[in-house]
Amino acid sequence: MIKKKGYMIWPIYFDNSASRSICRKVPLKLAVKNPTAEKIASAAKKLGWKAEIEEGSHPAVWWQKTGRVIVEPNKPMKKSEVIKMIALKLREMR
Repeated sequence: MIKKKGYMIWPIYFDNSASRSICRKVPLKLAVKNPTAEKIASAAKKLGWKAEIEEGSHPAVWWQKTGRVIVEPNKPMKKSEVIKMIALKLREMR
């Protein structure tokens, strides 16, 4: 398997209908309804980051083919910081 640069971000991280135990990574006040890989990639690009959409499904919800986004921030950051910044941008874009 080829290792890619950046962080793998799944739409379920931002889904307000998913519970924290399933895989939501942001608080409900930052979660959005029906996030898509395209919206996440758009939010990342508006933050000035590289974003690439790939096919796939999160292991916790393997039956949903949501896709995933490989996000590469322009400076070193923790994955949790990247997720929070994308969540804020998704809320702003609504």
